[in-house]
Amino acid sequence: MKRLSAIFFTLLTVVILTVSCSETKEADDHANWNARNREYIDNIASQCGGGSGSVTPEEAAEGQLFRILSYKLDPEKEWDNQSYVYCRVITKSADTLSPRSTDSVRINYRVRLIPTDNYPDGQVVDQSFKTATLDPSVNIPSSFCVSGLVDGVSTALMYMHRGDFWRLYIPQELAYGDQDKSSIPAYSTIIFDVNLTEMARTGQSLSPR
Repeated sequence: MKRLSAIFFTLLTVVILTVSCSETKEADDHANWNARNREYIDNIASQCGGGSGSVTPEEAAEGQLFRILSYKLDPEKEWDNQSYVYCRVITKSADTLSPRSTDSVRINYRVRLIPTDNYPDGQVVDQSFKTATLDPSVNIPSSFCVSGLVDGVSTALMYMHRGDFWRLYIPQELAYGDQDKSSIPAYSTIIFDVNLTEMARTGQSLSPR
């Protein structure tokens, strides 16, 4: 009887510890969030090359990582890693037109947070995608004014061409900063997949839907 009681107690302890660890893991998903997000961007920046080692958006090939200074900042001054949006071309189109800040666009997009234990690929917090991967024939793009988006997305869009599909790594300074935004916690770097499908110059309208 004592042996059975000991075995039961051991199993109960294992279950309690397992549940406790699971709960701790979930509760700590955003622990040290500010520092972890800054470290994530610094790591992305180190892969980019920076300065003279960074290619321009025009030179970037598919799969290549490059950076663009926020369009609101003076390019003649020195800026830290948090002042750039880091971009990777997934699909490069042959189109040559790019939107201006005052133009309207239609985009397919997916927004994720940085990877965590519970979300190894990053938690999806917003999206227009209806499929696991981009399928322009199925997904219905959303319309925006370029300047109405967070600085990091606006900056990148002004270098994109219709048909381009990019992945953006946007530091908190060019996203929502120290403010919570719906399901996006304060101090978040956001990973923004964006496919530019259409643009209209100021005074013109996007095609009817």
